[in-house]
Amino acid sequence: MTKPSTIFFASLAAGVLSMLDLRPAASTSLRLITGVEVMQQDTVKTKKKNNNVRIQVGGKDGKNGEQVYINTDNNKREELKRQGTVTLTDDLKDIKSISPNGYLKYMRSVNDDTKRLEITSDANGNLTRTYTENGKKVAYEPAGREWLQQVMPDLMANTGIGIAELVKDLYGKEGAKGVLAEAEKAGSEHAKMRFVQHLYQQPDLKPADVKQSLQFVDKHVSSDYERRKALGTVTAAHLKNKDVVSSYLQVSDKISSDYERRKALLYLLETPDLSKESMAMALEQTGKISSDYEKAKVLQQLTKQSDFIQHNYKSAFSIIDKFSSDYEKAKIINSIVKNHKLSQAQYKELLPVVSRISSDYEKGKVLRNIASAIPSDNKDLRAEVEKAANTIGSDYEKNKVISALR
Repeated sequence: MTKPSTIFFASLAAGVLSMLDLRPAASTSLRLITGVEVMQQDTVKTKKKNNNVRIQVGGKDGKNGEQVYINTDNNKREELKRQGTVTLTDDLKDIKSISPNGYLKYMRSVNDDTKRLEITSDANGNLTRTYTENGKKVAYEPAGREWLQQVMPDLMANTGIGIAELVKDLYGKEGAKGVLAEAEKAGSEHAKMRFVQHLYQQPDLKPADVKQSLQFVDKHVSSDYERRKALGTVTAAHLKNKDVVSSYLQVSDKISSDYERRKALLYLLETPDLSKESMAMALEQTGKISSDYEKAKVLQQLTKQSDFIQHNYKSAFSIIDKFSSDYEKAKIINSIVKNHKLSQAQYKELLPVVSRISSDYEKGKVLRNIASAIPSDNKDLRAEVEKAANTIGSDYEKNKVISALR
């Protein structure tokens, strides 16, 4: 059992991580130190003070450990503690059951008006409900039940309880528009994304619905992590639609983290038979990535597409030319030479890029690979390679390229 002091330390550290908007790796580090896992929850950066902390102690399935959610927003504070499987009534307005020895404890304080509801399940699954207002016990009927129905939308959004059923019902009656209207009411970005993720799971979802949901993400979500996570739930079938891809890239274009943008683009590029227009749009966005390492990762995936170079070689070579890392520049060029049979025109576009590699070692290695790939009887092209070899300062590296040409 986790000590209270450990949970307090994890909660404090989680708040700091949430405000700093660190990557998920920070969550892993905290779990290793404390035994408490901090669930990813980015803070919405607005003029209001809004801090969300999500902690889970024990099992990752939500059944074997306590889940804790804490939200502070100016004069409002809410805390939720939950253990076990919670099932809602068919109308999604009340708690139907909680697995034996489980519980749900929810507190909301607004302008010092504090209300608290505790629903506990005994060993046989029988429920006991305790409702208080400002520390005074009040009969659950009717005040407690009315308050639960009032806060149920927030409980569902923050815990995920009943969201699948609600989204299915809303989509059947009102379509994606109805689901997204309900999502807009959710307080945090994480909660909003629960609705979007369940919307993507609807079996008859149309491309227009996906496009609408991506526009919702673009408008309402600022967190790089939540944006990328939402993009990662779009199915490959829908990513074959050019309009969906256009909206997808609109969302990823506002991701400032090179790491998260790279993951979003790689997910898109794993789509089989991606259209040439979609690849061109993805390539344009790849050029905006600052990190050579992250940029090269995306380009390597692009080079695996069979007709990528045929349609995009000028743009691709222009992006590669701007790499500051000779190692990454050489690695991606070698990948292109290995995976594609380039035409003479493409080689003539590529060789000046190779000539501008600063490192003699990396330049020489690329030119030797090119020398092995070009036809032995193409004297014009081999002369171009030799011309590039003459830009190598090291006689040793230069001679290795010349030897490879003969």
